[in-house]
Amino acid sequence: MRESLLYKKRVPEIRNNKAISTLEKLGLSNYEARAYRAAVSRPPMTGYKLAQMSGVPRSRIYETIERLITKGLLIYQSGEKILLASLDFKSFLEKKESEYRDDIGYLKEYLSKIPRSGTDAIWNINGRDQVIKTALDLIGSAKKYVYIEVMAEDLLLLKKTVRNLHENKIPIYAVYCGENRTNIAGCIQHMGECRLSCNEIAVVVDGKQSLIGVTQPDDGASAALTQNRGVIHIVEEYIRHEIFLNSLFAAQDKESVKLYRQQYRKLMRRLPTQIETVS
Repeated sequence: MRESLLYKKRVPEIRNNKAISTLEKLGLSNYEARAYRAAVSRPPMTGYKLAQMSGVPRSRIYETIERLITKGLLIYQSGEKILLASLDFKSFLEKKESEYRDDIGYLKEYLSKIPRSGTDAIWNINGRDQVIKTALDLIGSAKKYVYIEVMAEDLLLLKKTVRNLHENKIPIYAVYCGENRTNIAGCIQHMGECRLSCNEIAVVVDGKQSLIGVTQPDDGASAALTQNRGVIHIVEEYIRHEIFLNSLFAAQDKESVKLYRQQYRKLMRRLPTQIETVS
Protein backbone atom coordinates (compact mmCIF):
# COMPACT_ATOMS: atom_id res chain seq x y z
CA MET A 1 0.00 0.00 0.00
CA ARG A 2 2.81 2.41 0.93
CA GLU A 3 4.68 1.62 -2.31
CA SER A 4 1.50 2.38 -4.26
CA LEU A 5 1.18 5.80 -2.60
CA LEU A 6 4.82 6.59 -3.33
CA TYR A 7 4.27 5.65 -6.96
CA LYS A 8 1.29 7.98 -7.24
CA LYS A 9 3.35 10.85 -5.88
CA ARG A 10 6.34 10.19 -8.11
CA VAL A 11 4.64 9.68 -11.46
CA PRO A 12 3.42 13.31 -11.91
CA GLU A 13 6.89 14.56 -11.02
CA ILE A 14 8.50 12.30 -13.63
CA ARG A 15 5.93 13.19 -16.28
CA ASN A 16 6.34 16.94 -15.75
CA ASN A 17 10.05 17.08 -15.03
CA LYS A 18 11.97 19.53 -17.20
CA ALA A 19 14.49 16.73 -17.75
CA ILE A 20 11.86 14.83 -19.73
CA SER A 21 11.29 17.65 -22.22
CA THR A 22 15.05 18.16 -22.51
CA LEU A 23 15.61 14.47 -23.25
CA GLU A 24 12.91 14.72 -25.93
CA LYS A 25 14.88 17.56 -27.54
CA LEU A 26 17.84 15.17 -27.69
CA GLY A 27 15.84 12.71 -29.78
CA LEU A 28 13.97 10.48 -27.33
CA SER A 29 10.24 9.91 -27.48
CA ASN A 30 8.19 10.90 -24.42
CA TYR A 31 7.93 7.28 -23.26
CA GLU A 32 11.65 6.72 -23.84
CA ALA A 33 12.54 9.87 -21.92
CA ARG A 34 10.33 8.93 -18.99
CA ALA A 35 11.62 5.35 -18.88
CA TYR A 36 15.27 6.45 -19.11
CA ARG A 37 14.76 9.08 -16.41
CA ALA A 38 13.24 6.46 -14.11
CA ALA A 39 15.99 3.91 -14.90
CA VAL A 40 18.65 6.44 -13.86
CA SER A 41 16.93 7.03 -10.51
CA ARG A 42 16.74 3.45 -9.15
CA PRO A 43 18.80 0.77 -10.90
CA PRO A 44 18.40 -2.12 -11.31
CA MET A 45 14.70 -2.80 -11.81
CA THR A 46 12.34 -5.08 -13.71
CA GLY A 47 10.28 -3.97 -16.68
CA TYR A 48 7.19 -4.02 -14.47
CA LYS A 49 8.85 -1.77 -11.90
CA LEU A 50 10.14 0.55 -14.62
CA ALA A 51 6.57 0.99 -15.88
CA GLN A 52 5.46 1.86 -12.35
CA MET A 53 8.25 4.36 -11.77
CA SER A 54 8.05 6.04 -15.18
CA GLY A 55 4.31 6.15 -15.72
CA VAL A 56 4.74 4.48 -19.12
CA PRO A 57 1.74 2.14 -19.72
CA ARG A 58 2.58 -1.54 -19.18
CA SER A 59 1.29 -2.25 -22.68
CA ARG A 60 4.02 0.04 -24.06
CA ILE A 61 6.89 -0.44 -21.62
CA TYR A 62 8.56 -3.45 -23.28
CA GLU A 63 8.70 -1.93 -26.76
CA THR A 64 10.04 1.23 -25.10
CA ILE A 65 12.69 -0.85 -23.30
CA GLU A 66 13.71 -2.51 -26.59
CA ARG A 67 14.19 0.87 -28.26
CA LEU A 68 16.29 2.15 -25.36
CA ILE A 69 18.45 -0.99 -25.46
CA THR A 70 18.89 -0.55 -29.24
CA LYS A 71 19.96 3.06 -28.65
CA GLY A 72 22.45 1.89 -26.05
CA LEU A 73 20.73 3.69 -23.17
CA LEU A 74 19.62 0.61 -21.23
CA ILE A 75 21.51 -2.55 -20.40
CA TYR A 76 19.99 -5.75 -19.01
CA GLN A 77 20.92 -8.75 -16.94
CA SER A 78 19.38 -12.16 -17.67
CA GLY A 79 18.18 -14.40 -14.87
CA GLU A 80 14.99 -15.49 -13.19
CA LYS A 81 13.86 -11.94 -13.81
CA ILE A 82 15.41 -9.66 -16.41
CA LEU A 83 16.88 -6.66 -14.62
CA LEU A 84 17.39 -3.32 -16.33
CA ALA A 85 19.81 -0.47 -15.67
CA SER A 86 20.63 2.73 -17.49
CA LEU A 87 23.84 3.42 -19.33
CA ASP A 88 25.93 6.02 -17.49
CA PHE A 89 24.13 9.28 -18.26
CA LYS A 90 27.45 11.16 -18.57
CA SER A 91 28.44 9.00 -21.54
CA PHE A 92 25.04 9.61 -23.13
CA LEU A 93 25.26 13.40 -22.71
CA GLU A 94 28.87 13.58 -23.88
CA LYS A 95 27.93 11.62 -27.00
CA LYS A 96 25.00 13.95 -27.71
CA GLU A 97 27.14 17.02 -27.09
CA SER A 98 29.71 15.74 -29.59
CA GLU A 99 27.02 14.92 -32.17
CA TYR A 100 25.43 18.37 -31.93
CA ARG A 101 28.79 20.12 -32.03
CA ASP A 102 29.80 18.21 -35.16
CA ASP A 103 26.39 18.76 -36.80
CA ILE A 104 26.38 22.50 -36.04
CA GLY A 105 29.95 22.82 -37.31
CA TYR A 106 29.01 21.05 -40.53
CA LEU A 107 25.92 23.21 -41.07
CA LYS A 108 27.87 26.43 -40.46
CA GLU A 109 30.38 25.45 -43.11
CA TYR A 110 27.81 24.08 -45.56
CA LEU A 111 25.26 26.89 -45.30
CA SER A 112 27.92 29.59 -45.58
CA LYS A 113 28.87 28.23 -49.03
CA ILE A 114 25.35 28.29 -50.48
CA PRO A 115 24.99 31.16 -52.99
CA ARG A 116 22.38 33.61 -51.73
CA SER A 117 19.99 35.45 -54.01
CA GLY A 118 17.91 38.51 -53.21
CA THR A 119 20.51 39.88 -50.80
CA ASP A 120 19.61 43.46 -51.80
CA ALA A 121 16.31 43.13 -49.93
CA ILE A 122 15.60 45.31 -46.91
CA TRP A 123 14.34 43.38 -43.87
CA ASN A 124 12.25 45.07 -41.19
CA ILE A 125 13.18 44.48 -37.55
CA ASN A 126 10.58 45.58 -34.97
CA GLY A 127 10.80 45.99 -31.18
CA ARG A 128 13.69 47.32 -29.12
CA ASP A 129 14.93 43.92 -27.90
CA GLN A 130 14.99 42.51 -31.43
CA VAL A 131 16.75 45.59 -32.85
CA ILE A 132 19.46 45.40 -30.16
CA LYS A 133 19.82 41.61 -30.63
CA THR A 134 20.18 42.05 -34.38
CA ALA A 135 22.83 44.74 -33.82
CA LEU A 136 24.72 42.42 -31.45
CA ASP A 137 24.63 39.53 -33.93
CA LEU A 138 25.69 41.80 -36.78
CA ILE A 139 28.59 43.38 -34.88
CA GLY A 140 29.71 39.99 -33.57
CA SER A 141 30.00 38.67 -37.14
CA ALA A 142 32.57 41.31 -38.20
CA LYS A 143 35.81 40.16 -39.80
CA LYS A 144 37.36 43.45 -40.98
CA TYR A 145 35.79 46.54 -39.39
CA VAL A 146 32.63 48.02 -37.86
CA TYR A 147 31.08 51.50 -38.05
CA ILE A 148 28.52 52.44 -35.38
CA GLU A 149 26.44 55.45 -34.45
CA VAL A 150 24.29 54.91 -31.39
CA MET A 151 22.91 56.44 -28.22
CA ALA A 152 25.11 56.14 -25.12
CA GLU A 153 22.67 53.89 -23.27
CA ASP A 154 22.47 51.51 -26.22
CA LEU A 155 26.25 51.44 -26.56
CA LEU A 156 26.39 49.98 -23.04
CA LEU A 157 24.32 47.02 -24.29
CA LEU A 158 26.77 46.52 -27.16
CA LYS A 159 29.89 47.05 -25.01
CA LYS A 160 30.83 43.41 -24.41
CA THR A 161 30.56 42.49 -28.09
CA VAL A 162 32.51 45.59 -29.12
CA ARG A 163 35.30 44.79 -26.66
CA ASN A 164 35.47 41.21 -27.93
CA LEU A 165 36.17 42.61 -31.41
CA HIS A 166 38.94 44.81 -30.00
CA GLU A 167 40.52 41.72 -28.43
CA ASN A 168 40.45 40.10 -31.88
CA LYS A 169 42.04 43.24 -33.38
CA ILE A 170 38.98 44.13 -35.45
CA PRO A 171 38.77 47.95 -35.57
CA ILE A 172 35.66 49.78 -34.33
CA TYR A 173 34.79 53.32 -35.42
CA ALA A 174 31.87 54.67 -33.39
CA VAL A 175 30.08 57.87 -32.43
CA TYR A 176 27.78 57.81 -29.41
CA CYS A 177 25.27 60.49 -28.45
CA GLY A 178 24.52 61.41 -24.87
CA GLU A 179 26.09 62.93 -21.78
CA ASN A 180 27.48 59.70 -20.33
CA ARG A 181 31.06 59.24 -21.44
CA THR A 182 32.55 55.82 -22.21
CA ASN A 183 36.13 54.60 -22.27
CA ILE A 184 35.59 52.05 -25.03
CA ALA A 185 38.41 52.32 -27.54
CA GLY A 186 37.36 53.65 -30.93
CA CYS A 187 34.21 55.34 -29.59
CA ILE A 188 33.98 59.14 -29.59
CA GLN A 189 31.28 61.31 -28.08
CA HIS A 190 29.00 63.41 -30.27
CA MET A 191 30.19 66.94 -29.49
CA GLY A 192 27.87 68.97 -31.70
CA GLU A 193 24.12 69.41 -31.46
CA CYS A 194 22.57 66.06 -30.55
CA ARG A 195 19.71 65.71 -33.00
CA LEU A 196 18.98 62.08 -32.22
CA SER A 197 15.81 62.69 -30.25
CA CYS A 198 14.37 59.39 -31.50
CA ASN A 199 17.38 57.28 -30.48
CA GLU A 200 18.94 56.30 -33.78
CA ILE A 201 21.17 53.31 -34.37
CA ALA A 202 23.32 52.81 -37.45
CA VAL A 203 25.73 49.91 -37.98
CA VAL A 204 27.87 48.86 -40.95
CA VAL A 205 29.90 45.65 -40.84
CA ASP A 206 32.73 44.94 -43.29
CA GLY A 207 31.00 47.11 -45.91
CA LYS A 208 28.65 44.16 -46.53
CA GLN A 209 25.73 44.55 -44.13
CA SER A 210 23.98 47.48 -42.53
CA LEU A 211 21.39 48.05 -39.82
CA ILE A 212 19.76 51.47 -39.45
CA GLY A 213 16.77 52.55 -37.41
CA VAL A 214 15.57 53.70 -34.00
CA THR A 215 15.66 51.96 -30.61
CA GLN A 216 13.11 54.05 -28.72
CA PRO A 217 10.37 53.96 -27.64
CA ASP A 218 10.24 50.21 -26.93
CA ASP A 219 6.95 49.67 -28.79
CA GLY A 220 8.02 51.95 -31.65
CA ALA A 221 11.58 50.70 -32.14
CA SER A 222 12.20 49.70 -35.74
CA ALA A 223 15.20 49.12 -37.98
CA ALA A 224 16.09 47.96 -41.46
CA LEU A 225 18.67 45.24 -42.11
CA THR A 226 20.15 45.00 -45.60
CA GLN A 227 23.04 44.01 -47.82
CA ASN A 228 22.03 46.58 -50.43
CA ARG A 229 25.28 48.22 -51.54
CA GLY A 230 23.71 51.62 -52.14
CA VAL A 231 22.21 51.80 -48.65
CA ILE A 232 25.42 50.53 -47.08
CA HIS A 233 27.45 53.20 -48.89
CA ILE A 234 25.16 56.00 -47.66
CA VAL A 235 25.12 54.75 -44.05
CA GLU A 236 28.87 54.21 -43.98
CA GLU A 237 29.62 57.66 -45.39
CA TYR A 238 27.15 59.21 -42.94
CA ILE A 239 28.96 57.66 -39.97
CA ARG A 240 32.38 58.55 -41.38
CA HIS A 241 31.19 62.14 -41.77
CA GLU A 242 29.97 62.18 -38.15
CA ILE A 243 33.31 60.85 -36.93
CA PHE A 244 35.14 63.59 -38.86
CA LEU A 245 32.90 66.43 -37.61
CA ASN A 246 32.96 65.33 -33.98
CA SER A 247 36.72 64.90 -34.05
CA LEU A 248 36.85 68.57 -35.11
CA PHE A 249 34.37 69.65 -32.43
CA ALA A 250 36.36 67.85 -29.74
CA ALA A 251 39.31 70.14 -30.53
CA GLN A 252 37.24 73.36 -30.32
CA ASP A 253 36.56 75.61 -27.33
CA LYS A 254 33.13 75.59 -25.68
CA GLU A 255 32.06 78.93 -27.18
CA SER A 256 32.68 77.72 -30.73
CA VAL A 257 30.66 74.56 -30.12
CA LYS A 258 27.87 76.60 -28.52
CA LEU A 259 27.70 78.88 -31.57
CA TYR A 260 27.56 75.89 -33.88
CA ARG A 261 24.65 74.44 -31.89
CA GLN A 262 22.70 77.69 -32.15
CA GLN A 263 23.18 77.83 -35.91
CA TYR A 264 22.25 74.16 -36.19
CA ARG A 265 18.97 74.61 -34.33
CA LYS A 266 18.04 77.65 -36.39
CA LEU A 267 18.54 75.76 -39.64
CA MET A 268 16.83 72.55 -38.45
CA ARG A 269 13.66 74.44 -37.53
CA ARG A 270 13.26 75.45 -41.18
CA LEU A 271 13.66 71.93 -42.57
CA PRO A 272 10.76 69.42 -42.63
CA THR A 273 11.12 66.19 -40.61
CA GLN A 274 8.96 63.31 -39.42
CA ILE A 275 10.28 63.68 -35.86
CA GLU A 276 10.62 66.57 -33.46
CA THR A 277 14.09 68.07 -33.33
CA VAL A 278 15.76 68.77 -30.02
CA SER A 279 14.65 72.18 -28.82
